[in-house]
Amino acid sequence: MNYPPPTSDAERLALVMGRFNRRLQAATGGLSHGLLSAMAVIAKRGPLRLSDLAQLEGVSAPSMTRTVAELEARGYVVRSPDPVDGRAVLIAAADAGTAAVLDARTTRAQLVSELLATLDEPDAAAIAAALPALERLTDPS
Repeated sequence: MNYPPPTSDAERLALVMGRFNRRLQAATGGLSHGLLSAMAVIAKRGPLRLSDLAQLEGVSAPSMTRTVAELEARGYVVRSPDPVDGRAVLIAAADAGTAAVLDARTTRAQLVSELLATLDEPDAAAIAAALPALERLTDPS
């Protein structure tokens, strides 16, 4: 039996984004996708409560606790008491964490630049034209 090709734009986009994401995963500076994603949110929006970070990332609080513990062990985040609620802590990016996000972004951008360079001008322009809509789909703010 032959595997049927995607038939809708949504299926095609899901397939292409999955393949594209797998290519980018190799360029994360030694961080898993989950660690890099959480670190990027902390660097952009922090300091954050653990529960707020978990909600933004769409994962459970216990899962985010493990992620933050790994980031803390690497020296990428720091915890501090929440001044509003002494029982809670705030997670903020350490300089090393911000640097790790920026390094991964630079490495990934280089990879994307190399891929875009293989396209002809109309295809590259079509991708550039689609970026604002894709950003609106993926930005949680």
